[in-house]
Parts: sequence; structure tokens; C-alpha cells
Amino acid sequence: MNREILPTSNIDATVRLPGSKYIANRLIPLCALAKSQSNLTNVVDNNDINTAIKGLSELGYLFLKQENKLVVLPRAKSLDRPANLYTAHSGTFSRFVCAIAALEKQPVFITCSDKMATRPMSELFNCLKQLQVTIGSKPGSISQFLPATIKGPFEGDECDLDASRSSQYLSALLVIAPLLDNGLKIHLSGELVSKAYVDMTIKLMAKMGVQVEQANNTFSVEPEQSYQGIEYEIPCDPVSSTYFIAAVAIAGGRVTIEGFDFDSVQGESEFSQVLEAMGAKVERNNNQLTIVSNAELNAIEVDMGNMPDAVQTLAVVACFAKGTTRITNIAHLAYKESNRIEDTATELRKVGIKVKSGIDFLEIVGGKTEAAVINTHDDHRMAMSMALLGIRTSGIKILDAQVVEKSFPEYWGYLTQIGLKSKAI
Repeated sequence: MNREILPTSNIDATVRLPGSKYIANRLIPLCALAKSQSNLTNVVDNNDINTAIKGLSELGYLFLKQENKLVVLPRAKSLDRPANLYTAHSGTFSRFVCAIAALEKQPVFITCSDKMATRPMSELFNCLKQLQVTIGSKPGSISQFLPATIKGPFEGDECDLDASRSSQYLSALLVIAPLLDNGLKIHLSGELVSKAYVDMTIKLMAKMGVQVEQANNTFSVEPEQSYQGIEYEIPCDPVSSTYFIAAVAIAGGRVTIEGFDFDSVQGESEFSQVLEAMGAKVERNNNQLTIVSNAELNAIEVDMGNMPDAVQTLAVVACFAKGTTRITNIAHLAYKESNRIEDTATELRKVGIKVKSGIDFLEIVGGKTEAAVINTHDDHRMAMSMALLGIRTSGIKILDAQVVEKSFPEYWGYLTQIGLKSKAI
């Protein structure tokens, strides 16, 4: 399915967004590993989350969907047979479930989409091997990517991890650490990227009764801890909110996001401050975030290392700002669903914008935009961010617009709620 975006101006809207997929992606395995029942509400219904539920169900974990609630029950017994599961496009679930599968004495064969099969796994696999987990890959492979067969149990309680390409490796190991007989110490080498997502994992683990200690570059989980079930309403997704507040920054007008979590550890929750630096006005009232804009924006230089999933959104906003916007500290975006540095630069050049790109930066010169057909590169965030070009540009067409189903299936409908219309073509 392709979509054409219809230009608009002067937005005036209030919207309440679905729950954070980042929190749900962590709570689903944490609750599955818990010793008592959990009840989760406002769980976003998207491909990533449904893939995680289905995949963990293949390992015998128990989930029940009841209206707007996801009930997670303690598993009755360990896996007593070999298992097969599919992780689709989900990087988070792929990394998490490899660690969870290593808890089993039975082999677990993990397959994925062609796109996920190109994303790096070697750092996590190396750690699992240090802990005596068996990693078997397809013939001719060197255990750097999925598909792979994982077979536990764990032996050992220390490993060295390079988390410079993805924080998901560290989160995956932390999630399973309290289930190991002797706990786990993880020594980091290289610079940890997207630390906010690790902080989120640790915060949710603490909410469920497990403490993580950090000293310098070592993360430790002591033994004899266990997850306890929780009742939890998942707050709105900060990354999803970036598209809507960016839309009003570009178009002008006002938009209010209801149910916003100002206490979120997620870096993208601070994206409004980036827009404020560009000239938008920001209002915070209880759990409501309001952005007001006159559509006159100025370029900035900003380190986006702590809010990686808002980089493409900012890149589009920068197209309509006066001057040159420089976005730095983003090298790890090359290993996402697409190469979010070079592919973003390629698509922005199609609309007539001057872009420079490098191993860890983007420079975007604001200017006049023109009609273009945008390739989404099988990347949900490419589709959602590039659609915002159509606010002030006629003839923006998004190819394979259905890729938004990975994280935000109702995205096009939510855009309509704030007055930004599109049509299937």
C-alpha cells in the first residue's frame, strides 16, 4: 500500500496515543518470567508486540488477552521439547528471546525476517558463548546473525560485552540474570549507546522486585532475586508523540498530547525541548504536553545520542528550518531497520534538500521542498517521519506505507485526528 500526503496548515488538536512499545517490549518478557500473575493495560497492538507474545508462547509462557488488558500467567513447567519461533523484524525481541531461550535445556531454533537476518547479533552471541550457551547457526555461517539454534543451560556468571552498536544486548542479559543460579556480572567494553533504554529496563526490573547494581562499567545482578507480577498501565509512547509535535512545529498551530509521561527515562520524551530550541513553544500541565508553533523555525546543532528514534523526525523538521541543522552522535543508527543515516539522507535529497552525511552525523540545510516518491526501506520510522514532509509539500508519496504496522498500525488514522490527511494510492 502506498499513500500520498495532503498538505495542511494551522493544526489545532488534542490526541491520546497508544502505550509505549518500548515498555511493552520489556514488560512482556519480564512478566513472563515472573512468579505471579501480571495484568498490563494500554498495551499497544502492533506487529512487534504480537510477535513477542506469540514467540514466548512457543516456549510455554502463558498470555491471555482480555479486552484492553493483557494477563501474563506464571509458566507451569520448563520446555520439554525442541521449539521453533519467529521474531519477524523485531530487533528488541530477537535479542531478548535469544537470552531467554538460553535458559532452556532444549534447543530453540529462532528464525526471523530477511531484514532482521542482516542486523548484528554477534556481540550477544559472544556473551552467551562465554556463559557456555551453545549457539548453532545455518551451515556456512559464523554465528553472527539469525537464524540460529540456542541451547542452554547457562554455566558461569561473568561475561564481557561490547554494547557500542546496540543497548539491547545488555538489556537482554539483564532480563535473564536473576534466573541464573549465581546471578550475573556483565563487564562492558566500548561506549554504551542508547543508555536510556538500559535505564528503562533496569527501572522496570526494579518495579518487579529485581535490583541491578552498576559500578563503573560493570552491571551486576545478585542471585536469589525473582520477578513478582504487577498491575501496570503503560504510558503513551514518547517516540510516537514526536511525529505529532513535529507536525505542529512544521504546520503551525497547537497540539496537545494527553497522558504524557514526563518521568520517562526514555530520551525521546525530551524531544519537545529540541523543538523549543528551534522556536516552538512548549507547555507542560500535569500529564499534558502542548506544542504551539508559528511555523517559523531555526536550525540547531544537537547531540541525539540519547534519543535515536527521533532522529529521522528531527531531520524532516530541519528541512523547514532556517539555516543548517547538524545532528550528531548517531553512528549506531546505521544498524537499525534501515541505515537511518544514509537512507534518510537519500530520501531528503529527493525532495530537493541539501544533506551531508557521515559515520555519525547528518547536516540538513533548510530550503524549498518539492514532490517526491519516498522509499521507506522497509523501515516503519522512515514512513512515519517522511510523511511529515507532505505537510508543506504537495506530491509526497510514501511507498509501502503499511510498514508502520511494526510499531504503530493506526498511525495514518491518528494523523487524520490532528488534521493531516492522506490517501491510499
